[in-house]
Amino acid sequence: MSATLLRRTVRLLTAVTAFGVAANTRRLRGRAQHLARLDSEPAPSAPASTPGWVAITATGVRLDARTLDQAAAWAVREGLEAVDLVPADLPVERALDLLRQVDTEAFRADPLTQGRTAGHALVVRADLAARAELPTGPVSPAELIEVARQAKRFAPRGCDLAVAPYERAVGQRPGEQLAVQRTVFDRYGTVNLTAIGAELAILGLGALSTPALGLPALALHHAAPAAVLAGNPAGLAPGDLAVRTALRLPGEALRLLRLLRADAPQAGSIRAADALREGYAKELAEGTERFFEPRVEACRWCGSPDLSCRFATPDLIQHKPGTFGLDECASCGHVFQNPRLSIEGLDFYYRDFYDGFAGEEMEKVFAAEASEYDGRATMVAAHDPAPARWLDVGSGHAHFCLVARDYFPETSFEGIDLSAGIDDAARRGWVDRAYRGMFPDVAADLADQFDVVSMLHYLEHTREPRQELDAAATVLVPGGLLMVEVPDPECPSARTLGRYWMPWLQPQHQHFLSMSRLEEALVERGFTVLERYRAPSMRGPDTLAAAWLAAGQVVPRPWMPWLPRPTPARRAARMATLAAAVPAAVVAAAAGQVTSARASEEPGNAFRVLARYDG
Repeated sequence: MSATLLRRTVRLLTAVTAFGVAANTRRLRGRAQHLARLDSEPAPSAPASTPGWVAITATGVRLDARTLDQAAAWAVREGLEAVDLVPADLPVERALDLLRQVDTEAFRADPLTQGRTAGHALVVRADLAARAELPTGPVSPAELIEVARQAKRFAPRGCDLAVAPYERAVGQRPGEQLAVQRTVFDRYGTVNLTAIGAELAILGLGALSTPALGLPALALHHAAPAAVLAGNPAGLAPGDLAVRTALRLPGEALRLLRLLRADAPQAGSIRAADALREGYAKELAEGTERFFEPRVEACRWCGSPDLSCRFATPDLIQHKPGTFGLDECASCGHVFQNPRLSIEGLDFYYRDFYDGFAGEEMEKVFAAEASEYDGRATMVAAHDPAPARWLDVGSGHAHFCLVARDYFPETSFEGIDLSAGIDDAARRGWVDRAYRGMFPDVAADLADQFDVVSMLHYLEHTREPRQELDAAATVLVPGGLLMVEVPDPECPSARTLGRYWMPWLQPQHQHFLSMSRLEEALVERGFTVLERYRAPSMRGPDTLAAAWLAAGQVVPRPWMPWLPRPTPARRAARMATLAAAVPAAVVAAAAGQVTSARASEEPGNAFRVLARYDG
């Protein structure tokens, strides 16, 4: 690269980074402006309400005698069950980290957002603390993060944060700071730290090579804390604001180095993986062949022997050992896993995916689909605004049921799943009743009881989709509604991206039904199709996800217990690969999105069908 081209590249990156810093500063300032504040004096009724409340503090924190009364009175008035206390003098970096994590306008109302904490104390209703099995004594700052998450799970619309005027922040020792950062950065820490490091490097290079642009960008970065925190109505006023503003660049660089030296990004995951490593090693020593049934020579949907291999792939998500093939039928177009996993294989490959080791990660994924949940709920509401009982099949932790309850407050939401997530959903109150097992096995006991059945990205996981549809017909009352949503194998991205099309999701997805085949099967069972929905073309996001899968195949996520324990070299290789892959993936995704915009009629990566059961 010539010197001129290098300077231009640095100039462009500096300008883009400066724009990003300015936009992020504006975003965080808006959040600081909307941060709530406890009343300076408790309401007269506060002491009466205090006995029903408990405080869970970080180690070393002693609540001011007035704070519990304030928090309880404010929570009662606001209709809350838990309040995270933000000390008025919370240090700058902790305050900025909090605002990065919490959308203060949406936090209370959004039932899917994760619980967050300033790391000081949480005041909760005593009955909530008992239901959620929250600890009673002081906990470490890192442990308080999990307390806040658990409180939000059990009171999804009843948590908020507020500045406590009489509270003073307790300093965190270096070890505690690292433990907090490990918890915050865990799982996606490599990506986060790569972004932080890239920003600091670009600002430094810009200041050195193009001072006219780089120095103002650097000044913008330094001024960000003051711009975010100064003059906020909640009275959040860090005592170290002036010092941290002046020394921000070296301070951030030192923090990044501490995190990297302490292996903070994945340390928690690596420790969790170590606890499972021996068990997985014993299982894998017996080989993976036993996880598969014999290969079939005829289509599992229509019986035709005219099959061809669509592709074979490893596990591109979790990187568990094994190779998985998808066959396509030339007669009916059905795509299915061949050979398919045995029951033992399903147990092995599902384990530590939706719950267990990776359960928290998948909860984040499901929580990010709020707009999809809204679309599903409104589709049903247009045809039945007040169903009495709704069964969600393959419910998992029941994120959809939690959102749908806003649309159907009088409906009894019930869920069925094989995983322990459905038991958690019942304990949290996200479903009114939970069933654990295979849907066809319990359908007879639930016959003619439900007004709505939903199968949302469930049918593709099943061994016999026709039996699942039979079960839906069994449990529905005449005139009841069945909503099915599945990946669309006719999506153009499924062809162009091959095995890197994310919805193939091998080895978990067993069958891929087209819309026409699904509708034929529904009509055969006495259903009338009422409404259809195809997701919009998403070549850009599909391409971005494919690039992530491809990069992960080169350098797998290193903290999996079925893989060798990660070395510093492997972690460094992963960070370097991701840093190199991100720009290329963004360019490819942008090009894909432009292409899909020109072909607006092409199907997206999923479709949804709503049908009425006529008996």
